[in-house]
Amino acid sequence: MAVITSVAMLAATTNDGPSLNSNGVVEWGVKNIIPLVLLVIGIGIIASARKGRISDNANTLTNVVLGMGVIAGAAVLYGFAGQLTDLVFGSG
Repeated sequence: MAVITSVAMLAATTNDGPSLNSNGVVEWGVKNIIPLVLLVIGIGIIASARKGRISDNANTLTNVVLGMGVIAGAAVLYGFAGQLTDLVFGSG
């Protein structure tokens, strides 16, 4: 009986699996990857502006701004998802 009780206690205290802390990876990506992507986009816009394609630059810049707005909106929704669900469905 004591063996069954100890096995049951051991099974109750084990985790479902390993956990992964990705905070450092996310911070590194925000600090390094996003500025590099924006740098490449900026260099591309400047390079095509030298060739006289101003309307293409305006379209590219508009698409970049809209894309950044969508990413910012997704980040806001991700950050406040718990509060939004409590607002809509009530905190029960």
